[in-house]
Amino acid sequence: MDHRKECRIYTMTGEAVGGFLSGSHVYPDSEVDLYHEFLSLYLLQIESGGKWGLMNVETNELAISLQFDYIHPMFSAKNPPKTNHAKTSHAVKNALHGYINVLGETVIPFVYEDACHYASSNGYFAVKRGKWGVVNRENEPILPFVFDRIDLDSCFDRYAGGLQPYAGISAIRDGYMVLFDMDGEILEDHLTAQPCGYSTHGFGDYMLLQRKRKFGVACRDGRLITNVTMLKREAMHLIRKLEGAC
Repeated sequence: MDHRKECRIYTMTGEAVGGFLSGSHVYPDSEVDLYHEFLSLYLLQIESGGKWGLMNVETNELAISLQFDYIHPMFSAKNPPKTNHAKTSHAVKNALHGYINVLGETVIPFVYEDACHYASSNGYFAVKRGKWGVVNRENEPILPFVFDRIDLDSCFDRYAGGLQPYAGISAIRDGYMVLFDMDGEILEDHLTAQPCGYSTHGFGDYMLLQRKRKFGVACRDGRLITNVTMLKREAMHLIRKLEGAC
């Protein structure tokens, strides 16, 4: 009896490679498409019959069995980067969201209606239960479930028009922006605009914060430089001074 099952393997660029499964071994139709050195760093997505798992590109074996509605790729167990988020993957099971590790073990239980694709660098997870909140690896709350949006290790920069690196947590609640440090402590809340990157030489280390007509300065490493009490020109002058431009 032929126990082969057709499958599709997805590269990190989202391209699909056909193939079939026999037991736990994967036989790609075109292995040439998978022979890229950097792909060996990852466990790649594999889908068959509507179920998802992850495969090891170096061995062509299933690393995590086909048991999920969807799963994101993750770094392989072989020399993963030394960060907590690199050792977990967001997955969906029975239409609920959670996270697993490289052994397929549940890290954050499958009890949430949505979740961010990746954890933060210090192992926090943004998950949704009606509203968005943040939990740690023990599934204990770091931020309450009261936010309309949460960005880990980044914030939406209105000057850049997209997410920019920020070593903390940014969130939106009832139309106001809240900026947290990497421990989940509030730096500034009730901001009336997204942080605005400002630099005298391209991408800089500092952001302008705004609450109505008052401004402040924060550093992208998650520190508050000054409270939101300044005029805009004073805050911009401070950034130029911090950058050694004046």
